Amino acid sequence: MTLAVALGLLISQSDGFAAEKLKRAIDIEVAGQKAAGNSQKSVERLDDESRKMLEEYRLLSQQLQRTKLANDDLQSQVERQSDEIQRISAELKEIDRMRSELDPLMQQMLETLAELVARDSPFLSEEREARVASLQGANEDRSIEISERYRQLLEAYQIEADYGRNIEAYQAQLVTEAEQQKMVDFLRIGRVALFYQTLDGKAGGVWDNQNRRWISLDASHMTELTRSIRIARKQLPPDLMVLPMRIPEGGSR
Repeated sequence: MTLAVALGLLISQSDGFAAEKLKRAIDIEVAGQKAAGNSQKSVERLDDESRKMLEEYRLLSQQLQRTKLANDDLQSQVERQSDEIQRISAELKEIDRMRSELDPLMQQMLETLAELVARDSPFLSEEREARVASLQGANEDRSIEISERYRQLLEAYQIEADYGRNIEAYQAQLVTEAEQQKMVDFLRIGRVALFYQTLDGKAGGVWDNQNRRWISLDASHMTELTRSIRIARKQLPPDLMVLPMRIPEGGSR
């Protein structure tokens, strides 16, 4: 081997080593860049996850706050309902107490009303007796509220009270002592007097409540009785009525 050939081989081997070192250096650099890129991606991914977790935390915190407020409101409602239940319970007890006191009172009032109608002058008898019967039926019907039964009873008392403050003329059947019926005109002056007159205006009478009978009136009273009936019907203007009155307990006519 000559010196030139040996030197050439030496140079070739040196270039090969240098190229190998350069390649390794490049590979290391590339690997480092890849690693750096992967690390950056990992950091970015972790940052995204952190932001996502933070947002979820905020949402959960808001939901928790809303739930707490809803629970507080629900608790307030429960307390209010509890107070309302206690109030209603107390009112029901008071109603039961009032009912226990009202029932006997209403029964007594009803009996008094029935006695009044039975012993009073026989005006509007069918209407008044039917009203009492209706009240008695309602008082026995426990499906009707006690307040409604009491209202009906007070209304009946008011109607009876009004009878004593007005005059009225109406037609109805008169039952005679012979148990015969005939249509006549009735004239009621408050509760003071009750008259009747036949439809032809030729006969009439006044009620004697003490003896529970009708007393015939003289024919001389028929003209005034006719006029008084027309006044009660508002067919004539209001005016003084001059009629014979039957005074209880033996008074004069």
